[in-house]
Amino acid sequence: MPDSPKLSGNDRRYERWRWQIFAVTWLAYAGFYLTRKSFSVAKIELAMPDVMGLSKGDMSWMDGANSLAYAVGQFAWGMMGDKFGTRIVVLVGMLLSVIVAMLAGASNVALALGICLAVQGLAQASGWAPLAKNMGEFFSRRERGRVMGWWCTNYAFGGFIATVLAGQAVKWGGTWRYAFWVPALALVLIGVLFVFFQRNRPEDVGLPSIEQYHGEPEAVVAADGSPTQEPEGSWKIVGAVLRNRMVLLLAAVYFLVKPTRYLILYWSPVYVNEPVGSHVPVQAHAGRSHGAAESGDSDDGVPVLAVDESGHRGRFVRGRVSRVHSRLAALRDRGH
Repeated sequence: MPDSPKLSGNDRRYERWRWQIFAVTWLAYAGFYLTRKSFSVAKIELAMPDVMGLSKGDMSWMDGANSLAYAVGQFAWGMMGDKFGTRIVVLVGMLLSVIVAMLAGASNVALALGICLAVQGLAQASGWAPLAKNMGEFFSRRERGRVMGWWCTNYAFGGFIATVLAGQAVKWGGTWRYAFWVPALALVLIGVLFVFFQRNRPEDVGLPSIEQYHGEPEAVVAADGSPTQEPEGSWKIVGAVLRNRMVLLLAAVYFLVKPTRYLILYWSPVYVNEPVGSHVPVQAHAGRSHGAAESGDSDDGVPVLAVDESGHRGRFVRGRVSRVHSRLAALRDRGH
């Protein structure tokens, strides 16, 4: 196998755009977590009879509606990303996420909150596929293993910051509503940065494609390595991907892993809080503890494996970062 291209080159303008895209897409996906984790922390106060009196059953169907919409949205937004480009899809998703987060924070009845959470799941699904596509436009196929290994630390950091921020927002504002409102405002700021610093392809700023820049053949889907003549997003390409055995294997593994992950992460603030009683200041502590769990979970190793393409060996970038996060969170909690 030929040596992997270096992660930095001689064209300073091209390299600046590559790492600018890395940074802004990393921040964008981490930012989606800000509005994704609000309900997990808000559950503590929403369960109080004098607030909304939600039972665990109520919260479960809301989580289920959110997750179902997220799963459906992954298919829809991915194809829309191919058709309309990352920029439009992600910005629409962010705007929708902010709007429904603000509405969720203003809700007074369970049904309205549940509808908002379902729409939030749909909005959240707009992030992953289009942003990963954006990275693929600026980083060549032989270097994506290492680059994406580092890029995928975004949901460790994003989950950590999101839950801590939501918990602190409740403490500052004195009500569960701020767990939705404050993270939504933070996502607005990230959206503004995305507008200014993101572009869909190198060609959009007068640069050659990444394949030309690294002297690689165009993307292929055929087993014999022949270039595809199909347009992006065509059903022929979708079918080729769905018939790939490795894709099916990873999809099955991830399907089995995700329910356990979300069971722990969606409910850990409630379980952390229950032994010590429910009151608003505890939500800040629960948020920090939940953040430590989010940054420290290791069950998502497959998609964030940083592969050394030249030697076929890999390492988990996220594991070391996660351990640092967990220890910092633990030290902080000891001081409270």
